[in-house]
Amino acid sequence: MEVAIIIKGFIVGAFMLIPGISGGTMCMVFGIFDKLVESISKFFKQPKQSMVFLAQFIIGAGVAFLLLSKVVTLINQSFQKEVAFFVIGAIIAGLPVIYKEAKVTKINFKVTFSFLVGLFLVYFFTLMPPNVFTVDHMSASQVMIQIVAGILGALGLVLPGISFSAMLYMMGVYNFIYGNIGNRNFMVLIPFAIGMVLGVLLLTRVLEYFMKNHPTPTYMIIIGFVIGSIGDVVKEMGEAPSGWQWIYCILTFIAGYAVINRLGKIEKLGGTK
Repeated sequence: MEVAIIIKGFIVGAFMLIPGISGGTMCMVFGIFDKLVESISKFFKQPKQSMVFLAQFIIGAGVAFLLLSKVVTLINQSFQKEVAFFVIGAIIAGLPVIYKEAKVTKINFKVTFSFLVGLFLVYFFTLMPPNVFTVDHMSASQVMIQIVAGILGALGLVLPGISFSAMLYMMGVYNFIYGNIGNRNFMVLIPFAIGMVLGVLLLTRVLEYFMKNHPTPTYMIIIGFVIGSIGDVVKEMGEAPSGWQWIYCILTFIAGYAVINRLGKIEKLGGTK
């Protein structure tokens, strides 16, 4: 058992609780994104090898969700603007890591177009009607809604630049999901979990193919995702900070940038590269 993988899973899980921070981007910062995608994609071909890595990562992320979901939700509700600036700082700090993976040799039409596609796709998600997946009771239709929400939520688990928590916010199920996790009420979340597993299995196969065969356009689309997500964070923040709040927001921005920048320097921990 590699304790380093569990620690990385815990940190990624903790950051995923914050709306606006992408779990995929955090995995890239740690240098385990490719390994994670490969383990899921080849789970049925190499079950033992994949299971060992995934189990360690899931244990870490799961513990973070169980321990921190209530705390992070309360902090986000009480200090929304400060958290938003922390997220923006974290997003900007993660960009060089993704750009390095893109292996861009020169800026041409293909690179620019791929980047714009990423921006457009983020904008497309913002057009989603608010609370369209809101659930308030358990019926056959609500179960189906949860499964579909889980499939879409998988985008935030697999694709860098798309925040899992932000996806839950856009679908109107953020409080429902994290509230039940915090209250240890797991049974009502089974349909959502089923949808998420289905979405992850499908997306990782597609993503692995494009990362290996078309790395530059794939990672430029991801960079478009990441930069586009900043606009979503600003939108969720609502009104701009005022007065002394600007000082706190600038400090949290610096903290977000510094934390991700520092974590990126320990990406080789555990030998997952």
